[in-house]
Amino acid sequence: MLDLARDTTPRTIADPLPDASGAPAVLVIDDDPVHRMVLCKTSERAGLVPTAAGSFGAAISLLRRNAYAAITLDLSLGTRNGLDVLHALAGMRCRTPIVIVSGTSAGMRTEMASLAGLMQLDVRRTMAKPVDLALLRHELTAIRHESEPTAQRLTA
Repeated sequence: MLDLARDTTPRTIADPLPDASGAPAVLVIDDDPVHRMVLCKTSERAGLVPTAAGSFGAAISLLRRNAYAAITLDLSLGTRNGLDVLHALAGMRCRTPIVIVSGTSAGMRTEMASLAGLMQLDVRRTMAKPVDLALLRHELTAIRHESEPTAQRLTA
């Protein structure tokens, strides 16, 4: 396993990084700028504040500094891949819900989700590209609701 994380503090949905409005944040990890933009817009429509990472290095740097309510992960990241990110997340003891959104085969997405489960990561769903935006928005909205304090949910 890659030992890339120095901070071993678990990252959970209990401590997502909110913006000034109080909305929880999502980390969108995808090396394709068009897909990143679409995923960020969909995240906004789900009530999350997106932070985009276009590479493995950018994603790990952001994860070391911030906590997120959700992560979307592409499995193809140029010279690195989603498995590298999953190993790094496991090394950080990350408990943030993950949605895999990838153009890889259904078998590969399922295998990565199974491996993530063995690493005690919380992969909620895998989705093919081009992604069903309504389904992604629904999944991210559900994760956002989980991350909100109970009092905030009752007043919404």
